[in-house]
Order: sequence, then C-alpha cells, then structure tokens
Amino acid sequence: MLRTYYRSLKYLSRSVRRAFGTFPRECPLCGYHGKFLGYGYPYVCDIYCPRCGSLERHRLLCIAERERRFFAGRDVLHFAPEVAVRSLILAGQPKSYVTADPFVSGIDRKENIEALTFADRSFDVVVCLHVLEHVDDRAAIRELYRVLRPGGLLVAMFPIVEGWDETFEDSSKSSQEDRLLHFGQHDHARYFGRDARQRLAQPGFVVEEFTAVEPHVARHGLTRGEKVFVCHRPSEPKPILAGDITDREAPPVARTLPEPVFLLQSPPSGWPLDTAAQPPN
Repeated sequence: MLRTYYRSLKYLSRSVRRAFGTFPRECPLCGYHGKFLGYGYPYVCDIYCPRCGSLERHRLLCIAERERRFFAGRDVLHFAPEVAVRSLILAGQPKSYVTADPFVSGIDRKENIEALTFADRSFDVVVCLHVLEHVDDRAAIRELYRVLRPGGLLVAMFPIVEGWDETFEDSSKSSQEDRLLHFGQHDHARYFGRDARQRLAQPGFVVEEFTAVEPHVARHGLTRGEKVFVCHRPSEPKPILAGDITDREAPPVARTLPEPVFLLQSPPSGWPLDTAAQPPN
C-alpha cells in the first residue's frame, strides 16, 4: 500500500515538474529564454511560451519566415489570426494586412473561408494555420487559390499523419465526443494523410514544404517533422510579341513548350540543321 502511494506521489511530482518544462528553450518570436509551459487539451507539456503565448507551429512559421521572407512589401490576408502570428506578420513589414474569421471579434472582415467575398486576385500571401481541418478543405483551398494573385503564396499548416496514405474523415462522426475521439479535437472534421499534398495541388498550387529539423527542434521547442506547406500559385507566362522574335529563335509555339518537349518538325528556313532537334534556350 505504501509502495503504491509512494509511486503515485513520485509520478505526480514528475508530471508537475514537466508541466513547467524540462529544458530551457528560446522563443524566436519574442526572445524569451527559459522553460516553456504545458498547454491544450489533451494537455501537452513544454510547448507554450509564457511571454508571448506562442506554440510550436507559431515558432516553426517564424523560423520559416526568417529564411524565406514571405511578407515584406506584400498584401497579406491572415485567416483565423493568432496573436503571436499577427505580430510576426506585422514585423515582416507587409504592404497591407487584413485579418478575417467567421466568429472572432476585433478583426477586419467576417468571412467564411469556403465562400470568401474578396475579389479575385486580391492578395499576394494568405496565412491559414490550423483552419483546414475544421472546414470543407477542398472548397477552402479553391477559394484561397482564387483570391491569390499569380505568383502568390498560401502558407498553411494543419494536423497530418504521415503514416496514412489517405485523409481520414467521416461525416457520421458529428458529436463533439466522436470528433474528439476520432479527430483529436471536438471541432475537427478530419485528420489529414499524405494525400493532403494532392488536395492542396488540386486547384493549381505548386506545393513546397518547410520541415522542423534540428537544431531548431531542441532550441525552439518545435514538434519534430512538423511542416509548413508553402503553396505557390504559378505566375502567368509573359506574352511574347512578334517584335521579340529574331531569325535565330524558335517560332512562338516552341517557346511556350515546357521542358523536355522537343519539336518534331522541319526547322525554319535558315536554322542550322545541327540545332533543329534541340529545345530553344
């Protein structure tokens, strides 16, 4: 009896210590040095910055922003804006910054991400962290693609199980208890699998990934392997005018063909035979 009591007390003491952090960390958002706190439900130890309130995903986005500079001089839409990320975006000196959410007060626009009221091609960057698991993700991704300008970026994060080929979603799991059990949170609609990349690419995005790796994981308290998905809306090709073509260049149709397509036709008059089958520079 006493042994069981002692073990329980020892376990409780260890849990309390871990709730206040195990190792000193550094928050890249606010510069805090020290132990992080626990946060969330289910409760996770050692993830919450006590100074600025950042979580792992916010700090990972900060590391990605340091390397990539997503926001400088750009028109930015921030959906479901978190305080820590809002500060990060504004520090990046965007040209304009608009916040949107269907429920939160104190924002710029009340918006349904599945049916945005913004005009086509309104923004250069859209930031959307841990939103797509709550909504019709396919409809939301189409809308985010629509409101981005050619060359624009969607910066997205969401829970993903890399060991699953396909996203798990089940519309019959509608109660809060069922969603908590199957999707990890009472208002989630799915757990994404590896096919999330295909879902992002469906409207036309080119998907790039920024992954949490060492030494950033240990230093900044990140989740190992967590990803920022950076989705590029392709730029539109610059039209080629007749005056841009010289007698040494391929016909206009050849200049629009992607590598590694080769022309299988007779070369234009005056084109050296040894270059006829080569793709244009």
